[in-house]
Amino acid sequence: MPLLEVCLVGELPLMSYLGSMLKKPDAIVWLRAPYQKQMISHVEAVLASQISTMFESREIIPGEITDFVSRCEGIIRDYPNYDILVNVTGGSRLQALLAMQIFKAAGKEVMYIDQEHSQIVNPVTGDHKTFHFTLTVNEYIALHGLKMDSGTRFDPDIGKRSSLTYFMGNNCDQIVPFIDRIRQEFNEMGETKSDTQWRLENHTVRFSVQYEAASNKMGFRFGINDRTKTAEVDTNATAFLFDGGWLRELVFLRVHRSQYDDVRLNARLDRETMPDRIRAESMIDIAMMKGCNFYIFQCFSYPITRESFIELSSIQSTVKLLNARGYIFTAHRPHRAFIERSHEGGLEIISGRRITNFSI
Repeated sequence: MPLLEVCLVGELPLMSYLGSMLKKPDAIVWLRAPYQKQMISHVEAVLASQISTMFESREIIPGEITDFVSRCEGIIRDYPNYDILVNVTGGSRLQALLAMQIFKAAGKEVMYIDQEHSQIVNPVTGDHKTFHFTLTVNEYIALHGLKMDSGTRFDPDIGKRSSLTYFMGNNCDQIVPFIDRIRQEFNEMGETKSDTQWRLENHTVRFSVQYEAASNKMGFRFGINDRTKTAEVDTNATAFLFDGGWLRELVFLRVHRSQYDDVRLNARLDRETMPDRIRAESMIDIAMMKGCNFYIFQCFSYPITRESFIELSSIQSTVKLLNARGYIFTAHRPHRAFIERSHEGGLEIISGRRITNFSI
């Protein structure tokens, strides 16, 4: 017989999507609250391009137990020629318990998705099975009704200059103040730049920058004591040094060391698809999909100012909008107010030399 999945809709669109993709039912009935109508339409749009199934949606009123029981019993009556599976991952705890009892009594299968451990659990029998489902960053974002305009998977040049990037991270206590100083000198040149060399005066750390104005290239010499290496940045060199490109690449390299399904650098969201009422950040430094979890990593390379708090608020909105886990990386030591504001928004802060040892 064809398979019907009854999905108790929760706050995470990924859970509704996963239940459908893992079982690939012939028909799906969503049990959802009125405010979840738009969210389910986004999930249906993604599913429709990947599997062939029929969709039906039945509204449930939060807190109305009698109505909820009636809805569940009605589905069993209306689909006599289907094998029925109920997904109780979403909804309230009471709704999940009621649905489990109703469908169990009717001899139907019950399923729960354990997001943290990537397992399908049968709460009636206790049986569980591990699954691995690969989802790209842009597919995950689409489940929330958003579109990603661009995002870099990996640039070979990032790997070529990784020794420079790691050196800057490992010696950020000396390098970051040096960048702040020469950035000001660079800006004071005005529109017409000139070839310049900057050298960090330090007894142990060797770090010098040779800037070629005509080509916007930078050559670097770096090392400890007399052991030095060289590297060249010939594309967007000033952005790499002065606008935090090195920090974003460092975090990107660290993230790439972990097991992941998809990672994107400089993921840009289409603003036209973002809700008008939410002042969210559309430029995500690094986005990662790992198992059933979506991560956002945002980098702050400039000293913390009032504008930093505005940017922090925007990225907190993006993290909330995408049901993500958020991390903030700061090249400068953040003061207490910035740390507290980050933690209030559920974001973890990684700063200074801790960045080069970051893992997830």
